[in-house]
Amino acid sequence: MIAVFLGAGSAAGAPPTGTGGSTYNSELDQFCARAQASISGVKVPAVNVVHTDFDAFVLSKPAVRPLQTQQFHWYTTRPEARMRVISCKMKSADHIRTEYGPDQVGEQGSCAALNRQTLDRVLASFSDAERRQLKFDRGRDVVIDADDRATSAAYWLQPYAIAYIGAGGALHLQSRSIHNDWLDPRLADMAPRFKGVRYCHLIAPAYLRDMLLGEIPAEVPTDFPSAEPSEHARSGRGAERAVQLRVD
Repeated sequence: MIAVFLGAGSAAGAPPTGTGGSTYNSELDQFCARAQASISGVKVPAVNVVHTDFDAFVLSKPAVRPLQTQQFHWYTTRPEARMRVISCKMKSADHIRTEYGPDQVGEQGSCAALNRQTLDRVLASFSDAERRQLKFDRGRDVVIDADDRATSAAYWLQPYAIAYIGAGGALHLQSRSIHNDWLDPRLADMAPRFKGVRYCHLIAPAYLRDMLLGEIPAEVPTDFPSAEPSEHARSGRGAERAVQLRVD
């Protein structure tokens, strides 16, 4: 089985220089701002903060006014540095609707739908010659799995296979999400900073492109250690550990 795992070995592999959060303007560094627009249909532009420090990302929260998203990149460390996962912290559609009005936002989408959009964009980027060489039946044999709904922030940060080869040989892309609606009555007693959020782990476009081209080694290293926040970050997110409720 080929499996691409989320883990801290990637986070420390080859991140951009810098510490903490900073705002950027390149296309990649607006990934989560675009994801916010896609997942909620929001018309209000979001400011995206890209973190190069893991603890800073763990402690960060998206904001509704001004609308702000948080982004972190995970990298492989072997055989060479590759960005493989982009993690986004975004606001829920119902919180945006409450703050800005019903004409400024659409319906809530899924993290899986964002992976589908990435797949569609990557497939559209190939030349005819490249498409004839693609793995997985020229890119047609790719399955977008439904979100793995995390029940806590601790679970959301655990390593897992974000991409894997299924029993039938198809490439599967697996997102993992946290979804706490702002108006969910079951969360009435929760601190406001933990409500109205949608978190996603998403496949990085360049990594997916390399997988489809067959440029990723057949045996992807999977021994990356679990992401471990510092004691400071762990205590800062302690109240968030068991606040996510599964909605079937």
